Amino acid sequence: MSANVIQIEQVTKYFGRFKAVSSVNFNVQEGEIFGFLGPNGAGKTTCIKMMLDLLRPDDGQITIFGKEVRKNSIEIRNSIGFLSGSFTHFDNMTGIEFLKFVSSQRKKTFVFPKYLCDIFHLSHVELNKKMKSMSHGMLQKIGIIQSVFHEPQLLILDEPTSGLDPIMQDAFYGLIKELNRNGTSIFFSSHNLTEVEMNCHHIAVIRDGKIVAFETLENLKKQVSRKLSFKLKNPVTDVAFSHAEMLSHDGLNYEFLVKGNIEEMLREMNDLPIVDFSFPEPRLDDIFMNYYNSGLNQ
Repeated sequence: MSANVIQIEQVTKYFGRFKAVSSVNFNVQEGEIFGFLGPNGAGKTTCIKMMLDLLRPDDGQITIFGKEVRKNSIEIRNSIGFLSGSFTHFDNMTGIEFLKFVSSQRKKTFVFPKYLCDIFHLSHVELNKKMKSMSHGMLQKIGIIQSVFHEPQLLILDEPTSGLDPIMQDAFYGLIKELNRNGTSIFFSSHNLTEVEMNCHHIAVIRDGKIVAFETLENLKKQVSRKLSFKLKNPVTDVAFSHAEMLSHDGLNYEFLVKGNIEEMLREMNDLPIVDFSFPEPRLDDIFMNYYNSGLNQ
């Protein structure tokens, strides 16, 4: 079993009287891509700042690489790559000057990151522009490069594809999967459900400062109701299933909300003269809305 690269235990954070994070528990295993989901204001960025020791929790403990963050902050951050959701740059620096500056802060000899620049279609001409004249998308590319150029053990990303067009988003997904195959653990905070579903192994959902789901995507899907629609060849009396609720019935057309044991329901369907049906897999947005709108797990 993999060790935990991040361990969050009963972490609470107040801002004045406002409880931004409440008794949060989750862990990220070494070598995985972990998705941290929630809308703006849910507590995602506060949790990340505490992981980086930029904020201190009022209660609970955070360990990274098996070491308490509060006591080993600098050592831990030397092995972390980080991209903030509000990436900070220096207006009067060029892109190259900024990357050289970041290298010097990490006490690394600067080597032009040709491979990373090629991935994001960044030329020498573009990198020699002042950062104040760059588009949001170009700044985001530089932000990603500065977070990974030193080959970190752990990469913490807060809304990393903000400002990237679809082609560059695909390039980014390819990069993080390659880094992960090479041993980098990745903590991926986002409100983009599609990209989390495409890339992440485990997922935590935070709502109003509390973790309301912490599971693999596969297990989360099993907990969400699915919609079954089908059409019969001829009328049948008393169409019902053990683990499903009828939503609508119009002639030969039926629609059910399916919960629980799907295998048993499929056996029951075998006796019906079904000519057409639809039973789509639940998507991450279904899971997310289940936790945010249904009132479950509050």
